Amino acid sequence: MPKKCQMNKTIYYYQYPFPIGKIMIACKDQAIIYCGRPILLENGIYENTECLKNIAKQIEEYFQKRRQSFDFHYIFLKGTAFQKKVWQAVMDIPYGQTRSYRDIAEKIGHPRAYRAVGSALRECPFSLLIPCHRVIGSSQKLGGYGKDIDVKIFLLQLEQADLVS
Repeated sequence: MPKKCQMNKTIYYYQYPFPIGKIMIACKDQAIIYCGRPILLENGIYENTECLKNIAKQIEEYFQKRRQSFDFHYIFLKGTAFQKKVWQAVMDIPYGQTRSYRDIAEKIGHPRAYRAVGSALRECPFSLLIPCHRVIGSSQKLGGYGKDIDVKIFLLQLEQADLVS
């Protein structure tokens, strides 16, 4: 059973240093709403709450190779129905494995929408927790992850996933 943040409707956020750089985590209404590169957050309270500490601890355990999945509740505050299907499908990729953009498109019932899958992954508010880094090109070529291709390589190597860069 996922742990829940007991925080009412206020957004709490904090930034933590990790091997891939600073990561900002935000919680609202008993769930995580963001985990990624620091962003400007209006009306949030910058406070290291127990809920945020728990999430950060799980991420730290992931980087220490002591955790392969995460245990908390998500709320998708943004995203189309298509994007949410993509994100859910990517969450099903096992640790240490990869899937192609085409595999994800086929899994969600849109076999020709592999480019749209890439676009959906670029918009993911949980780029580490939803393992977007596990999605690669059909030819095993790494792509996506914007300017952070080095982060994608680092995460795949951490998980010892088979890849060709």
